[in-house]
Amino acid sequence: MKNIFITKEEVNLERNSSNLINWVQQKLKEISSQKDGRNALRKRKGLCKQFIEEIYPLSILASFEFPNRDDITFMPVIGSQNYDALINHKFSNSNFSVRIEITQAQNNTDYLRGEMIDIYGRCPLNSKINVKNIGTQSTGRKLEKEYQKVVVRDVQDSLNDQIQLIDEALDRKFKKTYEENTALLIKFDDLITSYLEEPEKKLQNFINTKTWIPNKFSTLYLVGRHRRIFIKTEY
Repeated sequence: MKNIFITKEEVNLERNSSNLINWVQQKLKEISSQKDGRNALRKRKGLCKQFIEEIYPLSILASFEFPNRDDITFMPVIGSQNYDALINHKFSNSNFSVRIEITQAQNNTDYLRGEMIDIYGRCPLNSKINVKNIGTQSTGRKLEKEYQKVVVRDVQDSLNDQIQLIDEALDRKFKKTYEENTALLIKFDDLITSYLEEPEKKLQNFINTKTWIPNKFSTLYLVGRHRRIFIKTEY
């Protein structure tokens, strides 16, 4: 019987910031403790994809931007609409909602690294991954590790890599149309870049060069997946 790690009803439930943060952490532990759960999270199987790529970064946003706010709720929305969640502001004198589009600053290496961890139990961030294709992708792909070729890279290079991935994520969104009062959240890998002196300043300087963003979005959030870097730019 196929494991159902998370249901659509759970995903679409409206929660305030505290409930969202606590539920995400609890659900991560719950899924990880089940057979094949870690594999489902790494490979984004089923609704684990929406959970990791949309709800998890939304919970990070909640922890930085709206901690302990019962008058602000978060409601993920699965579907083909041009936003991934609603942030509902429920004040006593006025109620309004902000649409938020959520995306990832990542490439195929992140997925391959997850496969490497499944096969070998570990995969250093700066390791080289070889992919050998024999036959079809589903039956013939073989991953090999080459730890002997690991090169210790400068932290600035890692930041430049993330800036490039953020730039690519922005380019994808530039081509789409969004309704008024839509915010954009980009999740990126801040594990290494957080050790750089003033990484937030360098990231903000890069964002400032993207003069088209105010024409598309009301707010841009850069959210580090390890919760070390959070940048909010309002327009």
